[in-house]
Amino acid sequence: MEALISGLPAPDRLVSDMLAHPYWYLGRSAGFVAYSLLLTSVALGMAVSSRIFDGLLGRPWVYELHRFLSIFVLIAILFHALIMLPDPYAKFTLKELLVPFQSDYKNGAMAMGIISLYGLALVSASFYLTRFIGQKAWRTVHYSTFGLFIGATAHGIWTGTDSGQYAVQFFYLASGTTVLFLSFYRLLALKSARKEAKRKPAAANAPPALAAAGMATTR
Repeated sequence: MEALISGLPAPDRLVSDMLAHPYWYLGRSAGFVAYSLLLTSVALGMAVSSRIFDGLLGRPWVYELHRFLSIFVLIAILFHALIMLPDPYAKFTLKELLVPFQSDYKNGAMAMGIISLYGLALVSASFYLTRFIGQKAWRTVHYSTFGLFIGATAHGIWTGTDSGQYAVQFFYLASGTTVLFLSFYRLLALKSARKEAKRKPAAANAPPALAAAGMATTR
């Protein structure tokens, strides 16, 4: 904990910097808010598919919250980007903030953030276009969320001026570990569901004597 605290700037210096560069600090804060909302939305999406919260939370409720948060993620990301326009020190243009590979400031990392924005916009739109694109296409679009999360993480780490602080490094590490854990849990849950699906037809097609014997051994 002491290491995390030591990585933060002194309060008086932080306040003076915020007063001198309000747009820059608003943009940085909005970036952390947007990333936190994205992490929550991704975690809820994987919770629905892996059923990790079944018995604790209703799956339809979790799904609706997941869909609801996807809109707020986009709003937070847009605010994170566009609040930098009036900053007199950064001097970003609209083209640099919304078109990939147009920025003189950390071009590649900025591009990853912009691409992630458009990708997440497509994922959010797919919630309302399922009946037009079909369930299979909807699922394919949502699989891209993993890559978009990685892109957003890389953008935050490489463009953020806070990335050298221990608290921020811990935040990104904890976020990545959470998504990795839920991903492995989802894969295990999917593997278990497939085994169960194969087991049921096999038991249904078995001769009566073998089926009775199988039932006896499970008791």
